[in-house]
Amino acid sequence: MADIFSEVDEDVRKDKSLALWKKYGNYVIGAAVLIVVGTASYVGWQNYTLSQSESQGAAFQAASALVAENKLDAGAASFGTLAEDGNAGYRALARLREAGLLVETGKGSEALAIYDQLAADSSVDKEFSSLANLLAGYYLLDNGTSQEVRMKVASVAEAGSIWSASANELIALSYLQEGESVKAVELLTQLKNDAAVPSDIKARVEQLLAALGGE
Repeated sequence: MADIFSEVDEDVRKDKSLALWKKYGNYVIGAAVLIVVGTASYVGWQNYTLSQSESQGAAFQAASALVAENKLDAGAASFGTLAEDGNAGYRALARLREAGLLVETGKGSEALAIYDQLAADSSVDKEFSSLANLLAGYYLLDNGTSQEVRMKVASVAEAGSIWSASANELIALSYLQEGESVKAVELLTQLKNDAAVPSDIKARVEQLLAALGGE
């Protein structure tokens, strides 16, 4: 009889976590992507101020203007051109923007190829190559399997990575997506108790834990 209650309890847990995923998943992903892309833009701007290239800065702004005008295909093409000709900082940032636009226009496979290429590029800063894996993980959360997500961000989640907290949050979401609420709560609790986790991520983690019943 105890086994029956255990199975029922486990089913309830999975139903609950799946319901939470449907309710909060898109919100969490959207907020996380905006933050990491915003941070990447800041890093890219630092590279700009340190390394010169007014012409590359102008090209980046021109491509951004196309995106602001909702000319996403043209913007992606312009970022792609800059990625071919730019210095290491602009090349990486332009690749990330190009891949993001490809995702927005339904060309996720092409975007994944760019993320993989950037992640394997030893000539760019580690922050950019790690971010490529992280953004690929966000894409795979809705377009791949949970296992693919965890494999993609495993190295990014390691201690010492600038994106460690984001990657571990993503791994927790992948467990939540699978209905593995116990594993998700365990990881979310670790993030909640880690003083080094950024406040915005910690706030989302606390909301998720509260939604999971304060486990």
